[in-house]
Amino acid sequence: RQVFYVLVGRHGYDKTERAYARLLETLNRARRARLIPMWMIRDDGGGSQHPGGWESPAEFWSAIESTAHSYTHTSTAGQPVAVEIWVEAAGMLPQVGAVATGYGASVYSSGGFDSVTVKHAAAERMAGRAVPTVVLHLGDHDPSGNSIVDSAAEDVVAFAQELGAQVPPEFVRLGVTEDQARRYRLQSAPQKETDRRGEHMAHTYQAEAMTPNQLAAEVRATLERYVDLDALADARRRGDIERAEVLRRL
Repeated sequence: RQVFYVLVGRHGYDKTERAYARLLETLNRARRARLIPMWMIRDDGGGSQHPGGWESPAEFWSAIESTAHSYTHTSTAGQPVAVEIWVEAAGMLPQVGAVATGYGASVYSSGGFDSVTVKHAAAERMAGRAVPTVVLHLGDHDPSGNSIVDSAAEDVVAFAQELGAQVPPEFVRLGVTEDQARRYRLQSAPQKETDRRGEHMAHTYQAEAMTPNQLAAEVRATLERYVDLDALADARRRGDIERAEVLRRL
């Protein structure tokens, strides 16, 4: 979908379901012909489970050593709030995570209208923290996308308070916003006839309409409004010291 919106926004590609289907077929053929390397397009549709175990003790100790070299101190240390980013489109989660984890923020796929079980689990997670939680939501700018935030906020806040949270979680719209749509000149679309949630919107915008660079910039700018950068730097320095000690002892 991101390829599709780049073609629409920059090259005048038709913004129709038929054109989208044609693009999918073209991309699939190009990948099969190795004109586009397989790794360049990610598909999160499948899952897997694997049996554990090691080939030998030497393989185990090699893995331990590799882990020790990547040791870091938790980047949430000393932060005034815990930041979570909820991404409506699961396919965008790795892109957001590539930026967010460096700031100590966790990223979750909200999966549209989450089940009660998922919302209650989120509330348990938030209620168990020593600091308040801020949830940054990234989703489509349309009636359904806005309703997702409202529905999730109402349920999670109520559950968290029931579970004893001293400060209810705060929900903030990370994107897509009308301001972002103007600044990035995002391609709009009429509201779907089947989407009857909330008030009618003349223009709607898909989260995938932002390019990866635009998305990264918005995530970074929003996180820097909530993250204590001095505490983050202290955690990184502490991690360097602790990593050296771990490697010495190993």
